[in-house]
Amino acid sequence: MADLEINDRNMADQSYKDVLESIKRNSDPNSNTVLLVDDERGIRMKVARDVRSFDPDIVIYEASNGQEALKKLEEIRKKYYRDPLFIVLDLHMPVVDGWEVISHLKKEYEEKGKTSGIPIIVLSSTSGEKGLFLKSSIHDGKSGYWPLVSVAKEVCADKSHYDAVGRKGLMAWLEHFVKA
Repeated sequence: MADLEINDRNMADQSYKDVLESIKRNSDPNSNTVLLVDDERGIRMKVARDVRSFDPDIVIYEASNGQEALKKLEEIRKKYYRDPLFIVLDLHMPVVDGWEVISHLKKEYEEKGKTSGIPIIVLSSTSGEKGLFLKSSIHDGKSGYWPLVSVAKEVCADKSHYDAVGRKGLMAWLEHFVKA
């Protein structure tokens, strides 16, 4: 059983390295984009400033809900012929929430026969879970989306299951994906 867990972990590590290599190969300084999705404009502005602190030439697209995000993603793909470097995504938003965006993007990459999608940084002030009986979770790979990291906003009540916490945690992941 332990050997199986170690093998799964090694495969996940290799998949993660493959994703990072893909980001490096597709990195073109003249067409690097990031999609920021949050219903709070102040959060989007702050994250945009943080992203630009690592790369002032990066093109930032913003959306206030999941429906707008999917439209912006299509706009990015049509204009640049590729996906954004990563998406920063809130879970709870009006119209279409972050859960639906994750589900849509997961279905999209699976239909193409891929094992991973656009890297997503979930930035949330909630528990990162939904549902009473059939719980969905963004923690510990339970969303089924790869690669996905979770960052708890400063106001989050329970930060224990998140990959990172607050601005410091977000900055570390932004740097990781921008400079990968």
